[in-house]
Amino acid sequence: MNNAESPNPIPVALTIAGSDSGGGAGIQADLRTFAFHQVHGTSALTCVTAQNTVGVSRVDVLSPDAVIAQITTVGSDIPVQAAKTGMLVNAEIMEAVATEIQRQQIHNLVVDPVMVSRAGAVLIDAAAIATLKTALIPQALILTPNRYEAQILSGLEIHSLGSWLK
Repeated sequence: MNNAESPNPIPVALTIAGSDSGGGAGIQADLRTFAFHQVHGTSALTCVTAQNTVGVSRVDVLSPDAVIAQITTVGSDIPVQAAKTGMLVNAEIMEAVATEIQRQQIHNLVVDPVMVSRAGAVLIDAAAIATLKTALIPQALILTPNRYEAQILSGLEIHSLGSWLK
């Protein structure tokens, strides 16, 4: 009996993000959050990082085809009701993910832009930011930018929570 036929189906969410070897972010953090909320977590890796609490020393990016293969394979067998994106790395992966999310009709999409670090360092290039704005964000039910990402996406300068409410 699959999840859809079960009398008490367990919700299923898919995280599409990078792997954080330090465990503080990426799919590791997403899967912990899903489990805490009694949601079965599935995943599609976009990159593998070598990092710890001090910083990132290496990022190995998967191909868009490898990312889509993971999403397609999970979705062909497991009824994904929601997805959350994280570090999508580049425009090619973003475009492929946006297309696959639309193809699978995953309407409950949370987009974490992961474009600027907490310290303000830009993590993706201008082409990726443009693709994020045009292909992925329009599909999002929820967008979770940090302050720096919100400034780039909105074109507003944000100094405090109240600075943009006026």
